[in-house]
Amino acid sequence: MSSQRFKCTGVPYRQGWIEVTPGIHDGYVNFEVWNVTSEVDISPLASELALLTDVQVVGNTEVELSVALAKALVAALENAIKTIERAGA
Repeated sequence: MSSQRFKCTGVPYRQGWIEVTPGIHDGYVNFEVWNVTSEVDISPLASELALLTDVQVVGNTEVELSVALAKALVAALENAIKTIERAGA
């Protein structure tokens, strides 16, 4: 089981990590998001998730996505990306 973790630093008051892991539960994709307080520097060269205290992690949500739902999420993300790209941002 291999996880992928993405550090999100673009908007400081909404910074954190997204982690995607296949197969924690058979047939599902685990999708987890950690929201980190904006006072913590999580820029690419700074803190990693394992180094943060419980106080610095202000939110955590973990859900299991069926394959169909994971595919729908991918499609929604692709549509959002196209919208942003068309807007020239």
